[in-house]
Amino acid sequence: MENGLKKYSLAGFRVLEYNALESTNTTAAALPREELRDKTVVLTYRQAAGRGQGSNTWESEPGKNISVSIVFCPRACEASRQFAVSMVIALGCRDFIRKFTEDCTVKWPNDIYVGECKIAGILIEHCISGNRIASSVCGIGLNVNQKQFCSDAPNPVSLLQLTGKELNIQQALEMLLACIDKWYGRIEDYACLEKEYRESMYRREGVYKWEDERGRFRASIAGVDEYGRLVLKDITGKDRVYGFKEVKFC
Repeated sequence: MENGLKKYSLAGFRVLEYNALESTNTTAAALPREELRDKTVVLTYRQAAGRGQGSNTWESEPGKNISVSIVFCPRACEASRQFAVSMVIALGCRDFIRKFTEDCTVKWPNDIYVGECKIAGILIEHCISGNRIASSVCGIGLNVNQKQFCSDAPNPVSLLQLTGKELNIQQALEMLLACIDKWYGRIEDYACLEKEYRESMYRREGVYKWEDERGRFRASIAGVDEYGRLVLKDITGKDRVYGFKEVKFC
């Protein structure tokens, strides 16, 4: 072990475990070329500045949760279908959480919910080469054993709060990686991923209130397109397509 870094294998992944980091995604993205390999995991139990989408941060009590970034190099995956990586991670997280509690869904594009509460967040950053994905850094923050949340996030929840039982974090990580690896093996089957993702979406059934730059409207979720954009069908029967942060739930 050098400079607080341990290297080992877990569930078929190569793990780089650090004593403490500012951000696993930042560290993973800065890995030297010889370390930037497919199925590499950057792990820490003390993350000072976990990153969410945009300027958001991720709250995680040291030693209580899973804070990792997974490097994938899916070179057979076209850049135009990079949302396949997001679906792989989301479905893997869903499968892991469903081992302990029901009603786990994927809130487009990057949150994992149990009921109306957020249990995990995902941040994915791609490096594109030509028309292919050279590498993807997939950050995951998953609440496992945290008892209380101090940030102003509106609806966090942990597995401990849901089940009343603590989990061994290392064993939980091994289970999570195995769940993700199952879907990573299907990354070239976009239709399969899309079908499973669509069936797992938060509020996938029913008509709800939404808001875009033109105002509020009512619509149901039709799915996602090949670029990962959300497709809604409003009450007039018209399809509306949105990229990240172009629409929100009311």
